[in-house]
Amino acid sequence: MESAEFRFDFGENAVLIYRALVPEVEATFPRSRAELSVAEGELHLTVAAEGVAALRAALNTWLRLIKVACEMSHATGGKV
Repeated sequence: MESAEFRFDFGENAVLIYRALVPEVEATFPRSRAELSVAEGELHLTVAAEGVAALRAALNTWLRLIKVACEMSHATGGKV
C-alpha cells in the first residue's frame, strides 16, 4: 500500500476547513482511504491507496477538495 501525508497551515480557518471536509472521510472508495485531523491551526491529511495510480487519483480528489474548501473560507470571510 502506498501513502502520502500532508500538513496545511490554515491558522484560524483550519477547524472550519476540517469541518467542511470531514464528511468526505466517511465516503467509501474501493482502492483508497483517507484520514483527516486538525491541531494547532494545521490540517493533517493522510491518504493510503492500493498502488501509485490509485494514490494519485485519491490525492487529486483530496487536494481539490481542500483547495475548494480553502477558497470558500476566504470568499466568505471564514464563515462557511
